[in-house]
Amino acid sequence: MPTGPEDDTTLPMQWDKLGLVWTAPAESRRTGALQPTPLLLGDRIRVFTGCRDAAGASSVWWVDLDADDPTRVLGEARTPALTAGTPGTFDAAGVVPCAVTVVDGTVRLYYAGYQPPGSAQERFRVFSGVATAPATDTASFTRLRDQPLLRTSPDERLFRVVHSVARLDDGSWRCWYGAGHEFRQGRTKLLPVYDIRQMSSPDGLDFPDAGDVAVPLGSPREHRVGRPFVVPHEQGWRMFFGAGTEETTYRLTFADSADGVTWRRHDGLLGLDVAPAGWDSEMVAYPAVVTTGAGTFLLYNGNGYGRDGFGVAVLRRALPLIP
Repeated sequence: MPTGPEDDTTLPMQWDKLGLVWTAPAESRRTGALQPTPLLLGDRIRVFTGCRDAAGASSVWWVDLDADDPTRVLGEARTPALTAGTPGTFDAAGVVPCAVTVVDGTVRLYYAGYQPPGSAQERFRVFSGVATAPATDTASFTRLRDQPLLRTSPDERLFRVVHSVARLDDGSWRCWYGAGHEFRQGRTKLLPVYDIRQMSSPDGLDFPDAGDVAVPLGSPREHRVGRPFVVPHEQGWRMFFGAGTEETTYRLTFADSADGVTWRRHDGLLGLDVAPAGWDSEMVAYPAVVTTGAGTFLLYNGNGYGRDGFGVAVLRRALPLIP
């Protein structure tokens, strides 16, 4: 029997862009809103994001959006929820939120901690940190550890950052993270090289020294696939992420998996790309997806890695799992 357009997996998803939603308030003396990371809190979505100071170092701030209309701001931070570490620590050059989850009445924030380059062959180093706050008050977080959450290994030497975590039915945890060990010389600057990996954990805090590649680079031109945002989908899992070349910086795509381990990438089917003009005309990056009673929403950054803030799109046409 022929299938109708509503269940044709050759048709891309359809997202309606709702516009730029939030950027750092002027009184914060910060700019932008990098890597929006949502936590659904009843009638609102608390979005954690990285806002930069004049030197470019990021701290974690938050904004509350209406769960029924996430273009509507209900409140925002007046002080940062987490600041860069003290000089000499692994996150002294800035902190950016990556994943947030509730564990036994506590909110656990996984974040990226930046270090200055270790040599002329590097631009930066970035590793995972973890901080916590009571579920009743997530305006400020306390570091759970002073050291990186993940130990380095030879091929995960410069980048090792958790971006998604899931607690499985058997009580164990799985995480998806970005990892790499080199920069590639581009035409005008060094390009970070990293892919998406995965590994298991008994508690979401203790992890093995290395994981397995979940989504490799898709072509010789790509030098990065990253910020995997993984959500349960039908009888499996869906991973939203960004992919970049020197020419296209970042574009968004997704992969599906029936078991959360073996992934198949589906370029061209996401249905959200750069705009002809405006704040997201050069880049779309750092996706995060949240579903409320009003629909499924995709938060993302545009030009300049969130220079102007983050925006939101709403899903109008879905796609079934296509592992």
